[in-house]
Amino acid sequence: MKLLLTALTMILVNLVYAQTGSIRGVVSDSKSGETIIGANVIIEGTSMGVATGIDGDFEITRVEPGIYTVVVSFISYKTLRFEDIQVVAEKATVLNIVLEEDLGDLGEVVVVASRETGSNIAIVSEIRKSLQVVSGISSEQIRLSQDGNAAQVMKRVSGVSIVDNKFVRVRGVDDRYNVVMINNSIAPTTQVDKRTFSFDLIPSENLDRMMIYKSASPEVPGDFAGGMIKVYTKNTPDEDFINIGMGVGFRQNTTFNQYSQTRGSKTDWLGFDSSRGLPGNFPSTSDLVGSGTGNPIRAAAGQLLDNNYRMDSTNAMPDGSIGLAFGKNWRLGRKRLSTITSASLSQSYQYFLAERSRYFFPEPGRPTEKRDEYFDNTYIKDNELGIMSNWMLRLNADNKIEFRNLFNQSGMNETVFRTGKDFVQRPEGARDYSFRYESKRLYTGQLEGTHLFNNEKTKWNWVLGGNYLYHEEPDFRRLRARFSTEGTEGQYVIIAPPSSSPQDLGRYYGYMTERVVVNGLNFEKKFAGVEKDRPRILRAGYLVDYKWRDFEARYITTFFPGFHDQERGEQLLRKPIYEAFAPENYRQGDGWLVQEGTRPSDSYDASTFVSAGYVGGVYPVGDFNLSGGLRTEYSVQNLNSATDAGPINVENVELAYLPSLNVDYNFSQKSLLRAGYGKTLNRPEFREFAPFLYYSFEFIAGFFGNPNLQMARIDNIDLRYEFYPNEGETFSIGAFYKFFKDPIERVQLNVTENLQFTYNNAVDATVYGVELEARKALSTVTLAPILRNLSFNVNTSLVWSEVFLGEDVAFEANRRALQGQSPYMVNAAMYYIDPVSNFQASIAYNVQGPRIFVAGNTNFPSIYELERHVVDLTVSKTFKERTTLKFGIQDLFNYQYRFYQDSNFDSKISRDIDDPMYIWRRGSLFSLSLNYRIK
Repeated sequence: MKLLLTALTMILVNLVYAQTGSIRGVVSDSKSGETIIGANVIIEGTSMGVATGIDGDFEITRVEPGIYTVVVSFISYKTLRFEDIQVVAEKATVLNIVLEEDLGDLGEVVVVASRETGSNIAIVSEIRKSLQVVSGISSEQIRLSQDGNAAQVMKRVSGVSIVDNKFVRVRGVDDRYNVVMINNSIAPTTQVDKRTFSFDLIPSENLDRMMIYKSASPEVPGDFAGGMIKVYTKNTPDEDFINIGMGVGFRQNTTFNQYSQTRGSKTDWLGFDSSRGLPGNFPSTSDLVGSGTGNPIRAAAGQLLDNNYRMDSTNAMPDGSIGLAFGKNWRLGRKRLSTITSASLSQSYQYFLAERSRYFFPEPGRPTEKRDEYFDNTYIKDNELGIMSNWMLRLNADNKIEFRNLFNQSGMNETVFRTGKDFVQRPEGARDYSFRYESKRLYTGQLEGTHLFNNEKTKWNWVLGGNYLYHEEPDFRRLRARFSTEGTEGQYVIIAPPSSSPQDLGRYYGYMTERVVVNGLNFEKKFAGVEKDRPRILRAGYLVDYKWRDFEARYITTFFPGFHDQERGEQLLRKPIYEAFAPENYRQGDGWLVQEGTRPSDSYDASTFVSAGYVGGVYPVGDFNLSGGLRTEYSVQNLNSATDAGPINVENVELAYLPSLNVDYNFSQKSLLRAGYGKTLNRPEFREFAPFLYYSFEFIAGFFGNPNLQMARIDNIDLRYEFYPNEGETFSIGAFYKFFKDPIERVQLNVTENLQFTYNNAVDATVYGVELEARKALSTVTLAPILRNLSFNVNTSLVWSEVFLGEDVAFEANRRALQGQSPYMVNAAMYYIDPVSNFQASIAYNVQGPRIFVAGNTNFPSIYELERHVVDLTVSKTFKERTTLKFGIQDLFNYQYRFYQDSNFDSKISRDIDDPMYIWRRGSLFSLSLNYRIK
């Protein structure tokens, strides 16, 4: 019996010990660098403390998770107080301490440590203390997955869905309704043709945490309806380190299989092009437009074009990545300078076969007929270079200045070989080709200062930020061919257009530069005489955001004039494409000529100026906590472009008053109820009101802007109950309602032959739904050795929406779901963490319901993107606290991407009735990575 009690006691002690953390480190002399023996290290307000050993080392064990102040003292040295030291269960918090001799001028030095913000406990604590409805994910949770970038990470957050593996939607609302901030500066729009931010540009190892604010408050930008997504990159290190990492990936149906692409440039491996653009001596648009067909300039220009049409085949190599990161602290007298800097380089391959179909206009009661049926062999090679460098200068306990930098250079080389039939124009057979390279260069930086006065009762925060985005598509080549039965065996013949064409022998060159300057100032005053945990707070500030964009594009078409030698023309059309467009085949009289297809609408310049000011506060009343205020935003949007009919000038001037109120009722320390109201807005993005027409080979459709777009205004109501049973655990259930006036949607233009997409304002819309989220660790309910290492994170959303299109619409119904909105989303993850063996495993599931990809009209039904069930698996093992080996499988079941048209116009998709338009699978990705940490 005694033996049993002893064993049970030891088990209980070990279980308690496993729930605690520790504080360890080394104390040394600032001048000599020698370690100090016998220095006292205590946790203020407790009886816990130790003296340093013969090597100056110390460790305080069995510390309950929480925030502490650590005091370090020794005779003839200045006493140091480290505030805001966070202790996390089953982890060691490291403090390497340097003591200075006490020369009589100062007896104690206060050092404010960098608070741990990336742990699960810290995230739950931040959500608990927030005055808004907010969800988030920690770097600790990110490390447990195989997610390689911020977009993949976001799939784990409540109410979030991902589009195209890079764009984020919150609460099912289209991604254009989000605002993104990187740290405390507004992020740029990263796409030419839509308002959104490409989250795949930020590597996951650079993330500290990501927070999604779903309700409004006066101190945050008001240009959102789905959510304000705040990305925090990693800050200062607690200890110096160097990390070296490398990874390899094997993609199903791609790696070691045939891969085809045209010739690239010498710098493709760095993510940018150095040879695809138009030659420097190529004639200008005005020169070509002003020349006649008989002018020699037409042939001479064609001879300057790169004959880059040969598809060379190799075997796709495994994906690869390599990265280096380091953290360093320097002492500059009484100041401290810290940095976390990282660089990564990656390359990946992708092949998939996509089925694409279009249909004749559906007639009621009759089955649909295919207009065309294509099969796209798609080859994609991605290269990416990423650099992050964050710096912090701690002037003293009350003042710090931070300088954050994020740079990303990415390039995509895409080759599409299309086969199939156009049952009207090419019933015998069709072959189409697309050769495209796209490059993006993004820099975002912020200089930020935080200053505390009067024992932290007054706070000033300022930020000066800048963004730079450069986007190019040099020499996007498209051509089509038809099967000719002439001759004994028949052959494919190139289609030569009689005039400029975006799809037949068209070459597109597009370049965009966008710059952003942001400046903000925030003031916060906590009034004396109030409890520290619940102060009365006054807040005020301003934000100025100025963004301007320059865009220009050129279309060059190759054609064979009708008055030339037609026999010679037929010979050129029947040659292989890599021979047909050789420079010697461009000549007067019996060869190719070029024609300028550029129109006035193919260039524009635009700017947006936003000046915002706010005043707000927090006022506790009993168990209630009231927060809110008023934000005003004055904006001026300008765009200058033209069409064939003349110039187009857009000037939208708006003054918006955005009140908000959030009320929390605290039932206890573990539960509360939140309610909130806020008015927000949504401005059109440059591309959405620019009259520029972009032809998408992928969707066989054109994208066209609408200069008449107006700003949308949104009323938002939130209600949520939150329960925090244990440290790091949460349960919440909430509801929300949104009313949109003039919502902006992507719709189809009413044309007869080819699909054409544009943007339009509906009259109004409503969106409402419920959300459920739970984070639970089994260690609080069981002592079983394996089960207690398990934890779960589950969140789900159900959303309903309805758009009112107006009384004068000319087709079926004037109400439908909001374009881009998913009716449901589910994210679920299970984690296993063994702190003894340092073995970790996780499995994650994500699905989002069918949503309207583009809204329909009288001739074309709405196109829906159907649900995808995605399962990811990750296992990792750390050896001797320095080497981590991680294996993962992304998209384990390789679920299809499916786009269907609503052929019977009933506002839902039935796969036995409605028709598929785009279908493909990308293949599961198996990855293995190795990380080595040098301390």
